[in-house]
Amino acid sequence: MQNSKLQINQTPHRCSGQGLIEMVVAMAVILTGIIGAVALTISNLSGVGESGTRIVASNLAREGIEIVRNIRDANWLKNQTWDFGLKDGQDYTAIAILNPTANEWGLNFDPESIDDPEACLYRDNGVYVQNIITPPGTSTIYFRLLSLDEICKNNISLAEVIRTSGDSCLVSETKVGIRIKSEVKWTESGRTHTMVAEDRIYDWR
Repeated sequence: MQNSKLQINQTPHRCSGQGLIEMVVAMAVILTGIIGAVALTISNLSGVGESGTRIVASNLAREGIEIVRNIRDANWLKNQTWDFGLKDGQDYTAIAILNPTANEWGLNFDPESIDDPEACLYRDNGVYVQNIITPPGTSTIYFRLLSLDEICKNNISLAEVIRTSGDSCLVSETKVGIRIKSEVKWTESGRTHTMVAEDRIYDWR
């Protein structure tokens, strides 16, 4: 008598709702990845924009230093006092004005604060300029103000001291240089930023 084997194929029963749940979970994972990628891209683009703005501000701050140095050098070439035009009485804050006719830089000491409208930088034919009387071109987000403090040397001890806030050298001192602070301020995405460049120039000639 032969033993007969009865084989029964059992197919597991699959719930109809299980496939829907898996699909929802898969979509959630995909959407999370897409949202993360989009957020990262937006963040990168914003970072690139802010980085470019900061580079411009840095260059504008350095330009302020070079303008003052250029005025000192031009005074030497004209056989004028080395600090001619670099101070107006007790006023030590200024903006840089370019005279396009003479192609010369000068300082205007009217602005007292970097928040003054006169401190705004305008863009004219690709060049950043400041002009109180007739501002050219289109206004930008940048403001720049120069601060010029006297560097004094004691006639006896030869020690140097910086006279701030427009103070002049004492009778017992000799003015030997100027500390320049070139500050640039701008507002971007609702936040205010500042960039400051500082240097010292001397009457070494």
